[in-house]
Amino acid sequence: MRCSLLLAALALAACAGVARLSRADLVGTTWREVCPAPEIATAYVRLRPDGLMAWSYEHPDSVRVDSVHSWAVEDGALLLRWNLGSATSRYPAGPTPRRLEADTSTFCLGERPWLDRVR
Repeated sequence: MRCSLLLAALALAACAGVARLSRADLVGTTWREVCPAPEIATAYVRLRPDGLMAWSYEHPDSVRVDSVHSWAVEDGALLLRWNLGSATSRYPAGPTPRRLEADTSTFCLGERPWLDRVR
């Protein structure tokens, strides 16, 4: 009986799969994107409902919108696209919802960037 319960619990956990981010949960949130490389500035980004990304290098309250920076959720991960997609980072869901670590980045090489939720 115990083995059956253990197997059932393991099967249920496997079916639950990996955590996924949803667009609805991210719209309107503000994040601080940090790249450990000293030549890459830390940026604050707000994820707008229209898919554009408002940003600032100074403060989360000073973000502005440019039509060249966008965001999306693809395959359950947050994708930030800077400069019409010439620089991108992909952030899958992690163990804590207030911090996301990139699994890929085209601009922050070596150590990968991360996001800390500001709002």
